[in-house]
Amino acid sequence: MDAKTYTTGEAAAKIGVSRQTLHTWIEAGSIAAPKPIAMGQRSIRFWTKADIDEARKFKGTLKPGPRAKKKER
Repeated sequence: MDAKTYTTGEAAAKIGVSRQTLHTWIEAGSIAAPKPIAMGQRSIRFWTKADIDEARKFKGTLKPGPRAKKKER
């Protein structure tokens, strides 16, 4: 069985949040994230379906808040 993995951007899209929101949750310790793996000068996290499901559970505990308003030109 091949275990599919996802980048942080792909995981965020599957969870329904921005990549920045996902990073904020990780930095705040709100969710457990896969350990980053060094790839040259950068590092990348490989998310599994189970990791994504856990982040979705956390998202489900949040109360909806006001959305940022777009500036009108």
